[in-house]
Amino acid sequence: MTVNEVLNKVFPLGSKVEIENNIVSGEGRTAAGIVQIIGTCNNTVIGVDEILALSVKFLEVMRENPGRPVLMMVDNNGQKMALNDELLGLNQYIAHLVKLQDMARRNSHKVIALVYGNSIAGGFIAFGLCAGDTYALEGSNTSVMALPAVARVTKLPLEYLEELSKTVAVFAPGVKNFYLAGGLQSVWCDDLNQCLENALKEDQCSDMRSRIGMERGGRSAAWNMTQKILDEQ
Repeated sequence: MTVNEVLNKVFPLGSKVEIENNIVSGEGRTAAGIVQIIGTCNNTVIGVDEILALSVKFLEVMRENPGRPVLMMVDNNGQKMALNDELLGLNQYIAHLVKLQDMARRNSHKVIALVYGNSIAGGFIAFGLCAGDTYALEGSNTSVMALPAVARVTKLPLEYLEELSKTVAVFAPGVKNFYLAGGLQSVWCDDLNQCLENALKEDQCSDMRSRIGMERGGRSAAWNMTQKILDEQ
């Protein structure tokens, strides 16, 4: 679905967005009030220009509408593989955008990410993975690193990695595996407006993803290891 098709289902009371250079911004109406919409579309790649545009949108909502919830509409094909972006320090721009999302949460903004298209690698880290809660539509795609790329980095055969991914959720791409690992709070289907209304009620004060991953059986060690470290401090 296109971003407008998804927004029509998420905001049956109405929404109004502008799209410029694959950056989406606007507002949507819910029973609980106005929600700020900040997003990307058309499988764009996330580079310096995109991050600066998204950062401006976060700064604007914090300055002009304190406490307003933010819905991040996520659709990207990863970070931009361009020499200019790398020379400018793309990793620092990504960190800057993540810090703004954290700053918004610390200033009483609920920050909700909805993956409705692709969400890949550095693009996902910059915009989606670090929201207060991350959700996905059925049929969307989540992948921190595609298996062929993992094969190149690890020097392991792709066939071996494909077989391993069938039983190791934290390692495998796809919405189902990311849900099992706790990376997704839930997968949205049917009444998308009700899904959003429920998400707006969630407490984002603490990060429970590792515990959720343990409970779902997709990430068995992270929660217990974290608690052990905290107990020994």
